[in-house]
Amino acid sequence: MRKFAVTQRESVLPLLRFIAQKLSLSNKKAKQLLDDRLVFVNRKRVWIASYQLKKGDNVEVLFDKTPQSEKRTYDILFQDDYYLIVAKPPDIVTNGPNSLESDLRLQLNNKHIYAVHRLDKDTSGAVIFAKNEDAFEEIKKVFKKHEIEKVYRVIVMGDVYKTTFSVNSPIGGQTAVTHVQLLKKGENSSYLEVSTETGRRHQIRIHLASIGHPVIGEAEYARKHIEDALHRETKRQMLHAYRISFEHPYTHKKISATARIPHDFAQCLRALIS
Repeated sequence: MRKFAVTQRESVLPLLRFIAQKLSLSNKKAKQLLDDRLVFVNRKRVWIASYQLKKGDNVEVLFDKTPQSEKRTYDILFQDDYYLIVAKPPDIVTNGPNSLESDLRLQLNNKHIYAVHRLDKDTSGAVIFAKNEDAFEEIKKVFKKHEIEKVYRVIVMGDVYKTTFSVNSPIGGQTAVTHVQLLKKGENSSYLEVSTETGRRHQIRIHLASIGHPVIGEAEYARKHIEDALHRETKRQMLHAYRISFEHPYTHKKISATARIPHDFAQCLRALIS
């Protein structure tokens, strides 16, 4: 993390130009840091390029000059003639251009691989892919009947005191139910296992933030000042799709795949949870 105190002379600069100057970046690259929610002003996450700084403001930027390797390898958790379950790393979208789906099509030389569901770019974990259009349509029926079991691991802010509980509050006017189990807790963080009865967009993030325990690294639903430096230094949301289970539409066997906790998640867990 890079830290800067705004001087009187620099206080005339909008946040975008301040970051670009301090880090010797182009405006485009500085804007990407803002878009990725990697900038804090006075311990509060800010992503507005025109944000006007004041003398004495403290600016923190999660910035790493180390280039990432363009070549990715993926952990295949399950594969047969119909389906593929892959451990999605963070920092890649599930489908579309430059995605996990497009990489798998190239890697497996199969242009008919389709992501059956999606995880957010910053969320890691198990994702199901169909190997042809018929298989895709069959497993979508399983999803529509809510016969897919998904279990997540998540690190949240604050001390969760209940061992097990549920959050039942609508999202966008639709029923949404999330079940939570406390696995372990530290001084100001808790490690949870979470499952959902419904699949609303951002359901886990919204529900946990609504009870005062936003996901660490959360950039959209955690709007308060983040006092804990380790929380601010976390570059992505600590949400991991740990296990996925379903009845195979063709063989009718129970398929269950578990995605190992990725390195950055494990590091965060060790640092925050005693």
